Amino acid sequence: MGISELAALLADTNRVGLTPELIEKLKVRPDAVRGQMLAMSDETNSPLGIYIVGVYVIDDTDFWSDGEIYYWTIPVMVDKQGKCSWGVLTGLPTGAAPHSVGSHEWMTSISLKDPPLIAAIPPDPEIDACVIRVAFYDDDGAVADVPKAMTAGMQTLSTCLTEGLSGPDQIITPVRNAIFTSLRAEQDDILIDQDLTIRRGERMNFNVGLIGSLINSMVRVFYIVRDEQRTEQVGPVNLRKGQIERVRFQSKLESGGRVSIFSRGSECNAPAFGDLTTDTPFLNRVLDDRQAVTLADGFDVKGHGPAKLVAYYTPPLPHK
Repeated sequence: MGISELAALLADTNRVGLTPELIEKLKVRPDAVRGQMLAMSDETNSPLGIYIVGVYVIDDTDFWSDGEIYYWTIPVMVDKQGKCSWGVLTGLPTGAAPHSVGSHEWMTSISLKDPPLIAAIPPDPEIDACVIRVAFYDDDGAVADVPKAMTAGMQTLSTCLTEGLSGPDQIITPVRNAIFTSLRAEQDDILIDQDLTIRRGERMNFNVGLIGSLINSMVRVFYIVRDEQRTEQVGPVNLRKGQIERVRFQSKLESGGRVSIFSRGSECNAPAFGDLTTDTPFLNRVLDDRQAVTLADGFDVKGHGPAKLVAYYTPPLPHK
């Protein structure tokens, strides 16, 4: 994905719950977002996108039938002074309607080809962390009207100061409460409702190019941080039992580059990296000189049953 595509997602006027009134209040202007992103970016500084790549439900909480799982997210940026901000440029709250899924199953509504964007980190050196409230619920009461709830959340967001707030809770708490109240979520079962914090770090640059997770006893949520100008995606690759596929990146692999692979479904094996299972469905590697050479022509993956696999490569930043 490139900057233009990221800007289109951030300023999508068809976003769940976004109304004509909110488009004006929140200043959702596709051309302006694209122009701002391009103006802030160069060869060594590009926006980062945070995407959900997979959700594995451990316990859907329903005894007799599958659960109906819905979710929402609320992103906030934190600067080096601890002050917080929000805006279209960093992502608005988003959500998805209930999806039928049982215990020990993957949510197939999460696309591997075009995973849902939950936040963006602009190439601003003052941004020190990204905090995202991630909430997944099993719909037990009346059918969850997620679009209506997201409208309520964004209406509340529009009344918040856009910057200079003393902590993420000053944004997350009122928006979360508006969404929760609209959904009457007290009737539903919580799978997870907590903050995901991704920090810049001294060298890791928000763990760009790597897959991470948010896990508890009910659900496992997996995400990728992508450099929108440089991260390359291969797949999803469909695997069957005994099938071997070769994964090749178009980019030249370099020492310091980051490779991440993620699979959903049956177990599979990538000899160059290891086994991918339900418990460990992703593997991350920061390449050294030897690995950059040995993996130059790609690597094999073998399925032990039906599975889908996606791989990412993010080259090291060029020297200034």
